[in-house]
Amino acid sequence: MKPEGISVRRWQKMFRAGIFEKDDWTAQELAGWGDFGDPLNSKIVQNLAKVVMGISDSFILDNYCVLFKENCPAIGPLYGDVRFHPLSGESGGKYFLATLDSPHERTKWSLTTERFGYGTPEFECKDVQELIQYINQIGPELEQGFQPPFVAEKRAVEIYAKIYGEPSGIHVYREGDHRYSYTSFLDEKQRNVIAVASLEDAPADFVAEHAEEITGIHVYCPENTGNPPPDFIPRHESPAKHSKRKEVER
Repeated sequence: MKPEGISVRRWQKMFRAGIFEKDDWTAQELAGWGDFGDPLNSKIVQNLAKVVMGISDSFILDNYCVLFKENCPAIGPLYGDVRFHPLSGESGGKYFLATLDSPHERTKWSLTTERFGYGTPEFECKDVQELIQYINQIGPELEQGFQPPFVAEKRAVEIYAKIYGEPSGIHVYREGDHRYSYTSFLDEKQRNVIAVASLEDAPADFVAEHAEEITGIHVYCPENTGNPPPDFIPRHESPAKHSKRKEVER
């Protein structure tokens, strides 16, 4: 049987029964950890297995399979991740993976989701139980195809960064409710950004008069206050008028 045919619920039952403890290729492929040279003695595999065994949400249990991956960075030790693929074969924005001790991430555990984007994790933590709790919480959201507000907020921050001269693919991190950050390619300094759909939800340090509205999201970055972006067009002036004025000035 192919690994992608095993639901997480069945995986848990087989793990408890010790079926994956056999030292042969078939058992390792069935478990989804055939990518590892010695999975039975791998602490990475053991720790990632805790994530799978902690799943209790019925949608994830019955509609996902898992695949373990050993990653070999050019610099630094090996690290691993466990990937949750929809059994249907269609990701539909519902694919996600949990990563352990990646040198590319900021914390011990990180959760990357298709809905949030692959550049940065949707969730970060130091404790595996926190990660498991978060995965179980998003199960109903994945089932319903629900997009949490921070998905649109992050997209707006990415557009905002590009307007201010950053390249496409800038890494935008979640820093709490409505709060994001990215490191500028222009001066290598961090930008702290607040993004809200409604000004009623804005935190106390949000300065509305210095905010920009992007795709229906109000975006404010204190580090950019007083520094207009390249080719800045005043908020109430049309591009046509701006172009005409520049022609007259020349």
